[in-house]
Amino acid sequence: MSTPGTNARRACFGALAAATGEFHHAAHDRKLAVHFVTFLHRLAEADPTGPLVLARDNVATHDARVVRAWLAAHPRVTVLRLPTYAAHDANPVERIWGLMKDDVAANRRAGSIDPLTELAHRFFAGLAPHPVPTSFLSPSAQ
Repeated sequence: MSTPGTNARRACFGALAAATGEFHHAAHDRKLAVHFVTFLHRLAEADPTGPLVLARDNVATHDARVVRAWLAAHPRVTVLRLPTYAAHDANPVERIWGLMKDDVAANRRAGSIDPLTELAHRFFAGLAPHPVPTSFLSPSAQ
């Protein structure tokens, strides 16, 4: 039962494949570090040999002890540290979050979170590739 004055939420994690521009995402009821690690593990399994570059802002979920342990166990992952809620030019994934919000959630009223979550999944499934600029992956971006 919902408490009056509270909104239902879903936590989404997302990543762009630099080579293809494909967007990967996962949604959970809560934004927990263990969910983020599960997402990272899924990304690593999708490309088990190539380098992984993780552009990470300073959200607590991204820097929890369990995340640091996972990163230490996966040395092929390079971490780029970005400011929290980095601008679109600093983090290409932020552009996709903005597009999703505009398409799915902005100025929309729904009776529950479930229809919005389904619309978000459909949005991501139909998303055209968003190539990652090579300047983003250069050492100067770190």
